[in-house]
Amino acid sequence: MKEVADGIYWLQAPVRGVSNVFSSYLIREPEGVLIEPGPSTAIPTIREAMKRLDMNDLAYIMPTHIHVDHAGGAGSLAHLFPHAKVLVHPRGAKHVIDPANLIRSTREVWGENYEDYFGPVLPVPEAQLRVPEDGDVVHVNGRRIQVIYAPGHAPHNMAFYEDESRALFCGEALGLPGQGAEPFPLPAVAPPSFDQELYLETMDKLRRLKPRILFFSHGGVGSDPDRTISVAMENTRMLGDMILKALKEGQPIEAISSMLAEEAASRFGVHLSEMDLSMTVGGYKLYFQKKGLA
Repeated sequence: MKEVADGIYWLQAPVRGVSNVFSSYLIREPEGVLIEPGPSTAIPTIREAMKRLDMNDLAYIMPTHIHVDHAGGAGSLAHLFPHAKVLVHPRGAKHVIDPANLIRSTREVWGENYEDYFGPVLPVPEAQLRVPEDGDVVHVNGRRIQVIYAPGHAPHNMAFYEDESRALFCGEALGLPGQGAEPFPLPAVAPPSFDQELYLETMDKLRRLKPRILFFSHGGVGSDPDRTISVAMENTRMLGDMILKALKEGQPIEAISSMLAEEAASRFGVHLSEMDLSMTVGGYKLYFQKKGLA
């Protein structure tokens, strides 16, 4: 756990079988805030961090979107902290009240033993659910946290902007950051709802906020937001163009995946897992098919 801005703490919760380290953020106030609850398996890490910070309760639980690695533990945490409000995009609200479809899609990707990785996915009590509008502001002990709809990675994606620190909790709206000194975020592509056009519009929208610091959900902290967002947009276009060209040439998915893996390794020094490759190529393919381009 590390304090990354005034009263904002970054903690990493390892998830078994998942290559990308997951980050959660606690805002230490009498009415505490948890941004990115993660899966249920992250709850022991979160509770230990709260104990170390003398945080006994939460006022808000705020996942950026409802994918199981971001919000799978929201229901369990809501039961642990019955006074907390859980903020969810309107496109995701019904799926956290009744997570049957979320569980079904998680099982399709991860198999019947998905709980070994993510733990159980429990429903969020409807009385604790809050569905914000784009631009709504959450007030917590003098802090202002603005809710920003951020579609592209998923239609139910949101980002959160904390005014005091000019901190942007971006989820996967700005891609997945690399680990080197230079920023090189790669697009976070999730079929079937990835939309490159919306993704790029969201990135530009978030850049106009002029944040001072970026808090990623898969990765760490970005201290050069303008450059990082510019590179994220450039890489999103570059990979999209590369995959579209290959699809138009009739290359098989396996060949496109191999090409993507080589490009990520040679250009960025990043090793993409088989699942990363499958989701990226599959997500772009579905997007281009919907647009009538492939």
